[in-house]
Amino acid sequence: MKNLRKNHHYVSQSYLKTWANNHNRVWTYRTLVSHSSVPEWFQSSIKIIANHHHLFTRSILGADSDEIEVWMDQEIETPAQIALTKARSDEPLSKQEWEHLLRFVALQDIRNPERYIQQLERWKLEMPTIIEEAMQTTLSKMKADPNEGLIPANKEYIDSKLIPIRVTKENGTASELGQLKTEVLLGRGVWLFSIRHLLTTTYKVLNEHTWSILRSPGELLWVTSDNPLVRLNYYEDGSYDFKGGWGNKGAEIIFPLSPRLLLYTQVGNKVRMNNVTRELAETLNRFIAENAHRHIFGLNPVDEISEIYPRIVNQVAYDHEKKEWETWHVRQKKLEQEY
Repeated sequence: MKNLRKNHHYVSQSYLKTWANNHNRVWTYRTLVSHSSVPEWFQSSIKIIANHHHLFTRSILGADSDEIEVWMDQEIETPAQIALTKARSDEPLSKQEWEHLLRFVALQDIRNPERYIQQLERWKLEMPTIIEEAMQTTLSKMKADPNEGLIPANKEYIDSKLIPIRVTKENGTASELGQLKTEVLLGRGVWLFSIRHLLTTTYKVLNEHTWSILRSPGELLWVTSDNPLVRLNYYEDGSYDFKGGWGNKGAEIIFPLSPRLLLYTQVGNKVRMNNVTRELAETLNRFIAENAHRHIFGLNPVDEISEIYPRIVNQVAYDHEKKEWETWHVRQKKLEQEY
């Protein structure tokens, strides 16, 4: 029996390595710390940073499966390595290499805890409507063919089995009447379905954009974070948010490739940007830092980060979050087994 992958990185080690020293250690700034005595910047091994145990593990009939983790590695991370190397070396990329690179970029956007938290809030709002519409469609199909005794399989979304869902019938006052009750567990299963769906189909919209690779000016170096892809909506001076979409016209997508190189596009703008001023570079670095969840990474410590993103010193919050991730797999698995 093969060894199960348990230590799941939500920021690729191959990505962070370009910010690391010869000992594979990267300068790290934490946005939440347990005590004020914790140094603002410290060096972390990329093997033990931006990861959680069993983050992407599936529970199948009570058994653990790492198929999603293996799929992301073999289908996305590994094919992207040549493209990453060439992009960082200022070498031209083929059409296929660009697709591999952009799929890798999409992966870094959707599989981190910050994105999970954002999506969870959206699912809570949207899932009741989605379920209602799906049930109405299913019932219409069953009424159209009363001899069909089974709920038709959804052939469009072959990964729908990842979603923990339970459908039960609640009998009414008459024996022939009742209600179908559908319950969906909003958690890891829905997240894994979303990851597979977005990285199989939706990511392709990124191929339609005009991308620029920007070199940092002078001695300024790009930072990155545990939420490295910035989806910027910029409205006017001082007014912006990070809720842009991969295909939303006007949205700006920012992704540091290395301390010296940054991938950039504005959706709908076909003009490539050839260089960047010091002022703009500092602004882009600010956006990268502000978009972080719990870690900001740099080739060297950056003093300005403490002003851009003042860290929170809170022992209770730190311990609570640490426990939540340490018990993530046990809690998710227990809930999934009920579905």
